[in-house]
Amino acid sequence: MAAPMSTHIPAEVLAGRGEPPREPVTDPTLGIPVGDQEQGQEPRHRLVTIGDSLTHGFQSGAVFNTDLSYPAIIAHELGSGTDFRFPVYPGYGGLPLNIELLLRELQERFGKDLDWWEVPLALFHARRFLDEAEDYWERGPGSVVPQIDAINHNLSVYGWDLRDVLEKSAKICQDAIAAPADNLLRQTVENNGDRAALRVLPSGSVDRGGTMTLLSAARRLGEDRPEGGTTESRP
Repeated sequence: MAAPMSTHIPAEVLAGRGEPPREPVTDPTLGIPVGDQEQGQEPRHRLVTIGDSLTHGFQSGAVFNTDLSYPAIIAHELGSGTDFRFPVYPGYGGLPLNIELLLRELQERFGKDLDWWEVPLALFHARRFLDEAEDYWERGPGSVVPQIDAINHNLSVYGWDLRDVLEKSAKICQDAIAAPADNLLRQTVENNGDRAALRVLPSGSVDRGGTMTLLSAARRLGEDRPEGGTTESRP
């Protein structure tokens, strides 16, 4: 016979049975003093996010329109959208492969309906698109990591987990990128995750050695105050 359900209920829950619900908390600070608020000053960094693909701005198989990621939208609604810093991926629909952009390329060339005899041509065109995107990110302008003398507010990388956030730095990602091989059949951007991360992690004068992790970068932003710190610039 199954044990009574009450035996599986924590004692503190049982003790509070029958009591009315607690009053809603309306104080956003929860009674905790906030330094900038006490000084009557606007926080320097109103929003800092750490996450993976959704927070990064991943859509249609690639991270591309990072200005439309939900952190960027929230920052806009907070009134600080012009100050919110995020990584950018300008070429060929981003990393690793923008499926929507590829399909639009095929639609523009072959129309909405693809005849059977056009299939080989469509496959050839798709392969050329993949090859050009691979060259752009592995050997072209996309392979050059921008040096930005400010830490991004959106510190997110698609595919990363908690261990990556705690351990990976720009140096680790750079060391992981081997000399790319132009494979005839495998037309994908090699080390695309590390390449994407290098545009998120601190660089330039703020981290010359490339040793900061996403977590240490967020901590640095938290320590930053209006009376000090590095010069900010939006990418």
